[in-house]
Amino acid sequence: MKVTYLYHSGFAVELEKHIFVFDYMKGKLPDWDGRKEIIFFASHKHPDHFVMDIFQWFGKYENLRYVLGSDIKLSDKYLECNGVDPCVKTVITNAGKNRTLELGDVKIETLRSTDEGVAFIVCTEGKTIYHAGDLNWWHWEGEADSWNTQMEKDYKKEISLIDGRHFDVAFVPLDPRLEWAYGLGMQEFLEHTDTDHVFPMHMWDDYRIIDKYKKSDKGRQYADKVMEISRPGQEYAL
Repeated sequence: MKVTYLYHSGFAVELEKHIFVFDYMKGKLPDWDGRKEIIFFASHKHPDHFVMDIFQWFGKYENLRYVLGSDIKLSDKYLECNGVDPCVKTVITNAGKNRTLELGDVKIETLRSTDEGVAFIVCTEGKTIYHAGDLNWWHWEGEADSWNTQMEKDYKKEISLIDGRHFDVAFVPLDPRLEWAYGLGMQEFLEHTDTDHVFPMHMWDDYRIIDKYKKSDKGRQYADKVMEISRPGQEYAL
């Protein structure tokens, strides 16, 4: 398995027969074997997780599909106004919350985000991959206690649905804007799953937050699982 960090929450995962691109925002994509099945995933419509540029590869690869969170609505007129052939809709699948679907030999499950859209669980070739999108334990200073308490409940409810599951690779937010609460979502995920490699994301270019988490009282027990990221374009052979 080869993982490439693209930017922000964007990652590409290459397997023997499949290539998955999650929440592409910007960045250089690797050169791929066009014979492999390529699936672009977009968890929701926020512009740091979904951009129309992902459709520039439509027609360039024969075996290409898109799986989009169901909040992403694309009319023919909107596609045309953005220079995209509306025929792209023939290879788009919209994924709602807490659903399971199969695209050939790829099984896709979704969790309900605590913000917009969904998180993805992708299973194929004996591998299981998790991409959180904006599913996170958001705790904002300045929000009402009731809001933050409800956010905690909502996040823990979704994570309980994958309690004990094994993931070969997971992509999970570690957002420095949350100040002292930056690691709550990562910690809850790691404590309730059996994950081999965790890639922090949604860091807004503050890659120092990874080392901070790995050296924290709770994070250090998972330090060997948490991958180091310092720049877009980094590649990892797992």
